[in-house]
Amino acid sequence: MTDSRFDVIVVGAGLGGLGTAAILAQREGRRVLVLEKQEGTGGRAHHFKGDQIASAEDYLGPLRASRGKLAYSEPDLQSIIDGKLLHGYSFELGMHDIVNGTQSRMAHILEFLGVPVEIVPLRSSGFWQDGALHQLRRGRIPWMSGEDYAEMRRLLGEMVRMPLEQVREHYRTSLLDYLRPRTSNPVLWEFFDILGSFTVGMNSARELSAGEFILTTRMPMGAGLHFADGTLGQMGGESFMQIAFNLAQVVTDGGGEVRTGHSVETVLVAGGKAAGVRLRTESGDPEDVLADVVILNVPAKSAVQHLIPQEHLPRPFIEHVQGLRSGGAFAPIYGLRASVIDIPGMLMAKVPVDDPDLPDGIVLGYEAHSLFVEGKAPHGKEIIECWVGLSDDDLGRLDRAGNLPAIASTVTAFLRNSHPGFAEALEWALFPAINGVTSISPTPAQAWDAMLDPQCPGIDGLFFVGDSVKNYGGFMDGVAYTALLCTDAVTGKKYLEEVLPPYQREI
Repeated sequence: MTDSRFDVIVVGAGLGGLGTAAILAQREGRRVLVLEKQEGTGGRAHHFKGDQIASAEDYLGPLRASRGKLAYSEPDLQSIIDGKLLHGYSFELGMHDIVNGTQSRMAHILEFLGVPVEIVPLRSSGFWQDGALHQLRRGRIPWMSGEDYAEMRRLLGEMVRMPLEQVREHYRTSLLDYLRPRTSNPVLWEFFDILGSFTVGMNSARELSAGEFILTTRMPMGAGLHFADGTLGQMGGESFMQIAFNLAQVVTDGGGEVRTGHSVETVLVAGGKAAGVRLRTESGDPEDVLADVVILNVPAKSAVQHLIPQEHLPRPFIEHVQGLRSGGAFAPIYGLRASVIDIPGMLMAKVPVDDPDLPDGIVLGYEAHSLFVEGKAPHGKEIIECWVGLSDDDLGRLDRAGNLPAIASTVTAFLRNSHPGFAEALEWALFPAINGVTSISPTPAQAWDAMLDPQCPGIDGLFFVGDSVKNYGGFMDGVAYTALLCTDAVTGKKYLEEVLPPYQREI
């Protein structure tokens, strides 16, 4: 390296770190160095092009780098590759969407920096109820009676109008416990169970924070979006990687650098202040890069266990971080030789599973991305990407028991029985399971308050960004929130207020 001093070092080239780095470089004139141990930017965002998967490692390597594994496939992965079955398809590590579509927080950041991306809004959504798939329409929910619909509107209206101070009182309440004193209607319990689980990315209304659900649900409504229209977005071309590419370009245009394939060994601390980082070099010799501001875009547990010298951290903080629970996903991907789905949006269902530890079954969300984004599948074919939000604990338990293939078979059976022609059209299927998709799950015990402040306690000039930091909305939308929150902590300014509309920064 020719230069070992920067104004800011960001460890981790995920979207939170790149977002913070880009704002500091462009708007603050800081000389920023972004360090990433993997060979590419984007963090958990990885776009596969089937034609470029020539070996098993071409798929398994990026999956493994994101704490994922291939739990099962149909046929086996090598046969899929040898048969060139993936050619012409493109897909992500697991199902990706931009929450709130063109009105997402990340879209606002990109517009603010002058590097927008093209987002393709989903145009609809569907809901399975009593064995039938219903396409939602504005002004009605097909399977609900007039009384059911009116009561649902009353409950949503209460959430939308609730003062923020009252919302905070429900962080520690599960969505199920929030609903119980307000309605005894089982139709509405199931509706909010499925909607809440998918909105927050978990598997049951009994597991997720009511406060998190309320704030997350208010955002698309504030933007004038409607659940029946999808409220999500997809991207063509380089897909979600384009966001990372654009942010990295802003950093370099501002005189900074983005270096991939560089692994950080430790944060340097001197006199209670961040002083830079020490790199692990191929030769084995340490190499120090200096900066007065260091920003960690890595999960909190990894940061505390591996990067920050613990003698500088308060013991209660270390114990708190060690007790945090993360959430993962089981994310099947199907390639079909013909289209079997005609609703261009998210479809949701509650699917029973043979597992006593999942008594509520699994909440399955799935989209036929090739319906609304060109290049996702060869002409005349279809790709379906799915999401089942499971805690890391549940994924680990299912994996140790050898039961992930059974969950895969359950999802496949549901699609085969629900969509005529699916079985005949199925060419291939991949079933990745990914741990730590959310570093801190928004459970009643953890939502907001248990997440981290951007400023690291005990060390001046050391900051956190990413989904370990206080946010609501989760995933890319939550990470975008933390990029602004962290930037404000570093600069003492109010980029959160400047970039986001009020309904996206309620806390």
